[in-house]
Amino acid sequence: MNDLAKLQQQFMDLLQGENSDISEQIVQQGQLNTQQRLSIYQSAYKIRLRAVIEQDHEQLGIYLGDDLFEMMVDGYLALHPSTHTSLRMFAEKLPNYLTVNTPFSDYPILADIAKFERLLLSAFDACDKALLNVSELESIESQQWPHLILKLHPSVQLVVFNTLAVESWQAIKEKHTPPEPRVSEPRFWVIARDADRRTQYLSVDAQEHRLLNLLKQNTPFAQLCESCLNELPGDKIAGFLITKINQWLERGWLVSESV
Repeated sequence: MNDLAKLQQQFMDLLQGENSDISEQIVQQGQLNTQQRLSIYQSAYKIRLRAVIEQDHEQLGIYLGDDLFEMMVDGYLALHPSTHTSLRMFAEKLPNYLTVNTPFSDYPILADIAKFERLLLSAFDACDKALLNVSELESIESQQWPHLILKLHPSVQLVVFNTLAVESWQAIKEKHTPPEPRVSEPRFWVIARDADRRTQYLSVDAQEHRLLNLLKQNTPFAQLCESCLNELPGDKIAGFLITKINQWLERGWLVSESV
C-alpha cells in the first residue's frame, strides 16, 4: 500500500470509529488540539450519513419517532459502515437490519416500510427502455405467440407484504394517522415508473402478481397460459392474458425488446 492509500485508509478508519494512527500524521495548529479537530470530521461524517437515511427513509423516520430513529441510525452505522462511493446505496441493508435487530424486529412493519422506500428508489433510478406498443404486438404472427417472451421494464419492482406498510407510508406522507399494522392476508404490490416516467405503486391481486413474476423469469406466453389452468376455463385464458397485457402496456410496464 502506497503512502497516500495508507493515509486514506487511516482516515476512513477514523471516520468509521475504528482504531487509527492518523493522528500521528496531523500537524498541530490553531487553538484546537489534534483529537478535537479529528472529532469534528467524525461528527460531520456521522451527520452526513444520518441525513442520507433521513432523506431516503423519511416516512419511516416519522413512524419511528426521534428516539427510535436515532437508535436505528446508531445501530445501523455500527453494523453497516458505508462501503460504496455512492450514498444512494448506503442504506441498502436497512430493511434487513430492521428485520434481525431488536427492538425493531418486534415490529415487522418497520422493515416493510424501509423495503418499500428502497423499492421506490430502485424504480426511480432504473434505466430507461423503449416501451412496447400495441402496433408491435399486432405485427406478431399467430404462430409466434406461444413462444413470445414479454419483458418487464427495469423499473418494475414486485413485493409482498404481510403488514399495511404501504398504506401506513401513504397515511404518514399525507399527515394522517396510520392504520393498525397487521393484516390477515398478504398484500401484493407493484412499484414502477409509468409511461410518463412518474414513480407509481399499485396494489394487485395474487394472480397478477404471479404472472408478473413469471415475466421476470422470461416465461413464454404458452406457459403463462398453462399457469392459469387452475384459475380459469381453458377457452378464457388467452383472452384474459391479452387483456392483462394491454393493461401492462398502458401502465408502461413492458419494453419493446420483448418482440
